[in-house]
Amino acid sequence: MDERFTIELLVANKYGVLNRVTALYAKRGYNIDSLYVHATEDASVSRMIITSHGDEYIRTQMVRQISKLYDVKKVYMMSQVDI
Repeated sequence: MDERFTIELLVANKYGVLNRVTALYAKRGYNIDSLYVHATEDASVSRMIITSHGDEYIRTQMVRQISKLYDVKKVYMMSQVDI
């Protein structure tokens, strides 16, 4: 069953990072429902929050694939309580 899930990322604050993350979704044919990016207290790191739909397989695959990207520092799967 497709459910909404939210992934939070801490990424390097460099050009092209947003493009690489969204291209990962596009290559796999997954849609992004919402995308929120903002700076953190540390100017070298940005926070991305991505909301999408999918089953457990899609969720685990996206977390695994995103965490392999070079500029991604940390990946969190947010629960409905966190949102």
